[in-house]
Amino acid sequence: MSTQPAAYSHVSTGYPQPIRLRANRGAVRSLGDEAVLKLLMAALFLPEGLSFFIGDFRLTAVRLLLICFSVAAVIRLCRRIGTAAYACVPSDILVVVAGIWMVIAAMITSGPANGLKGGGALALDFVGAYFVFRSFLGSLDSSVRIVEFACKLMVVVVLIALLDPLTGKLFTYEWIKGITGYRKEAYAVAILSQAETLYRDGSIRAMGPMEHSILFGLACAWFGALALCTFPRRLLGWAVAVVAFIGAFFSRSQGAMVSFVLVMALAVLYGATPRLTSRWKILGTIVACGVTFIFLFSGKPIATILRFAGVTPMTGWYREAIWEAATPLVAGSPLFGIGLLDDWNWQAGGVLVGSSVDTMWLELAMNFGIPGSLFVFLTIVGAFWLGPIDRCRVLSPSEKRLSVALGFLTVISVLEGFMVHMWGICWVLLGVFAGIRASLAESAVARSRMTA
Repeated sequence: MSTQPAAYSHVSTGYPQPIRLRANRGAVRSLGDEAVLKLLMAALFLPEGLSFFIGDFRLTAVRLLLICFSVAAVIRLCRRIGTAAYACVPSDILVVVAGIWMVIAAMITSGPANGLKGGGALALDFVGAYFVFRSFLGSLDSSVRIVEFACKLMVVVVLIALLDPLTGKLFTYEWIKGITGYRKEAYAVAILSQAETLYRDGSIRAMGPMEHSILFGLACAWFGALALCTFPRRLLGWAVAVVAFIGAFFSRSQGAMVSFVLVMALAVLYGATPRLTSRWKILGTIVACGVTFIFLFSGKPIATILRFAGVTPMTGWYREAIWEAATPLVAGSPLFGIGLLDDWNWQAGGVLVGSSVDTMWLELAMNFGIPGSLFVFLTIVGAFWLGPIDRCRVLSPSEKRLSVALGFLTVISVLEGFMVHMWGICWVLLGVFAGIRASLAESAVARSRMTA
């Protein structure tokens, strides 16, 4: 018996020729769309040194592809509005607001030229990735196939990254530098000083083709979670999860290891309470009460929360110092922020204890104001606002499991946003995952209409 949802039974050869031709054209178009998305996924993992540089503007391969496909994705989505194939997901609106706000806020605080360049690039990475994956997915199991391809790709990335600790140097960076001549001053300084950004316990941290070991570790945790939760009964799921765990371990990123633990805990809770539909409300209430208690009775709430999360006391105190130093700056300009970080010399001002802000939500507020940070958060969670779809009868079993995995991923990325900053590949992936979840939500609604 076929396991294909009834919504797709019209592909049967017993139907008239025009219907079969439309189905065939749809299948060909779906294959082309998936090829585009696989190309984007592969471009995400290309080393920084292979970017195109226009003056001081870095045009990455994925940005170039997003420029090419974003407009087509938005046009295609707009054409579906008003048809049975379209369902408005709140994140569709919120992501547009977030992108516009990022550009406007950056232009106000950093000037029209710098703001359009810096704010526009960040908006393109997040908003463009959302709309391309939101629009180009939709056929049965297309999202599952893209995730499967990305998980296999992540295995290759991990194997490349392990060459860093094995050779005792940034293997990919040095190799690309020998080919293109690209040199990053921050790496040279960190290598000379044996800084913790590149070294832990006397060993170099695995980074591979990514810009930082933190990004590599987070990507390992995210794709390991996706593989294990989406393909739990296949060797692929367990193999990718094991390889990803090894990669996260050699990244020496505490945030990545915490993410793995959180995913396992959420998966166990989900599997142990199949009939408790209010499980997440109960868990959220418990967490909210615990956080409130810590803020009321702890003198160092951020550091306390981080210690509960398994982060070392030194790291917790450092994050606490960042929050204490940066919060007054945000409070002084809450609407549009204080400007893009690349345009602000933090160390010279003597305001922060380091040159970076190691928390995504705080840095977004500094870049684009509190509304900018809030709009990004609402976009990420807005993809889930149509409700749970893990029991939807018109989705395939793999699609249902993927929707649950994306829920876990959203939880850990939101929490990790308070402990680490996410830029580059991880910033793009936030838009990708939100776009995939919104596409699944639309598929659930659209297929239900077709079978009604």
